[in-house]
Amino acid sequence: MKEENLIIFPKWKDDLEGKAKSAMQENDYKKAYDYFHQLTENGVHSHEVLTGKLICMMELNMDEEVESLCEQLIAEKDDYYASYVHIYATLLFQASKYKEVMYLIENALDEGIITEAMEEQLKQMYQLSKELQQQEDKKSYQEVLKVLNEAIDAKNDRQQWYMIKRLVSLNIREDIPLLREMLVTSDIHPVVKTAILEFYRKADITDHIEIEKFQVKDTIPIHNATIFNLQKFYDGVYQYLEEIEQNEPTNFQMIQFILERFTYVYVPFLPQEENYQLLAEALEYYVDRSLEVFDAQSVLQGGERMKEEYIKMIDLSEALYGSILDV
Repeated sequence: MKEENLIIFPKWKDDLEGKAKSAMQENDYKKAYDYFHQLTENGVHSHEVLTGKLICMMELNMDEEVESLCEQLIAEKDDYYASYVHIYATLLFQASKYKEVMYLIENALDEGIITEAMEEQLKQMYQLSKELQQQEDKKSYQEVLKVLNEAIDAKNDRQQWYMIKRLVSLNIREDIPLLREMLVTSDIHPVVKTAILEFYRKADITDHIEIEKFQVKDTIPIHNATIFNLQKFYDGVYQYLEEIEQNEPTNFQMIQFILERFTYVYVPFLPQEENYQLLAEALEYYVDRSLEVFDAQSVLQGGERMKEEYIKMIDLSEALYGSILDV
């Protein structure tokens, strides 16, 4: 923190510092803070003054202000970097922000400028934060499963989806029988089943899972790259839309959004490569229809049954996706 070009009389400075320290010894943190604040406002940014101010702010529950000041001081990476990291980590720990503590300490240790003694303290705080976070995650995990079961009983599709996404965010790495059961239950929303697939994709499980969507069943390997690597599928469809991409970029962007939602609803049961062109034409028709800019007689030449089927599937995917995500 750069000092301001203000002149402060040494005697007045020493007097304020002395009053601030005395107030702290008497646990009068409000008065001590006022003295420290006067000093910093007049350009006194010594380590002792800044540390005293931070301690007072913590005691006065000025959490947002402390976090902001700590982040400023840490960003400067001066000779007191480790001390400010320790103060900030302590503040976050007291606020039960264990993930933030671990992130802060990881970054600080990566800098390679922490003293050996301080490094040991930070590592101990990191380990304790990790253990406490795991306890919180376990408690949250049990609560999520409880709410998920209630959402299934109530047939609340949106709540089910939220709970699955919550499990993903908790980094749960174990198999969950309830989720496997949901994947093969016909009245579970297909968008919810996609969220379950995302959960298993991130879990450390090398196994196969059974899934049913739209009365189609299959057993798939969880870590089958071809199932979740969708770029090949997108590229295969987009090759038939290059002219629209070049000449009608707005329409192409709409097609992209629709195809992404279509994919999210139907994965892993997506059209085969030989039908990519038909799907592309169906997507083009769908957008033109929504904008009311098409010639109805030229759209479905020959009344191609497969293309008509894809249009129905797109209609359904839009409805299903929107019923969960409101888009």
